[in-house]
Amino acid sequence: MKYILLSIIIACTVFAKTVDVDIQAQSFHSDEAKNIVFFKGNVSMIKGKDTLYCDEITIKTAKNKKTNNTDIVSYKAIGNVKFTFKNKDGYFIGRGDIVKFDLNKDLYQITGNGYLEDKINKKIIQGEDIYFDGKNGFTKIDGTKEKPVKFKFTIQSKE
Repeated sequence: MKYILLSIIIACTVFAKTVDVDIQAQSFHSDEAKNIVFFKGNVSMIKGKDTLYCDEITIKTAKNKKTNNTDIVSYKAIGNVKFTFKNKDGYFIGRGDIVKFDLNKDLYQITGNGYLEDKINKKIIQGEDIYFDGKNGFTKIDGTKEKPVKFKFTIQSKE
């Protein structure tokens, strides 16, 4: 199989500085009119210390009028999604069937077999649908009868 290695230099809106985003996949195509790029087949995306691995990803971009660079606005990763990211509040690892992320709003949605672990604050959440708002610290988790929500955290014991 022939791999396409594409290195996109992007001004990330999260920290307002330029960061390299390296994406590797088996195939690539884009729709410039809609500002969308598609990667399919053993996708790996690395941005600084953040990583994402999946079967396919759709990335929505926009031209930054101030810097004239291309910014990632949002992405949707599908199939065997695994990721790591760090923000001001923690270091997270996660996985799910589908992961959507809106960079401008710092919103994550993990759908299907969702798992999100905060390694620094020692919290683990699992559910069929996980919604995480990084800006406001809001989390919503939905489960099913067969797969209930699971939440694990560490507290100080007075014993």
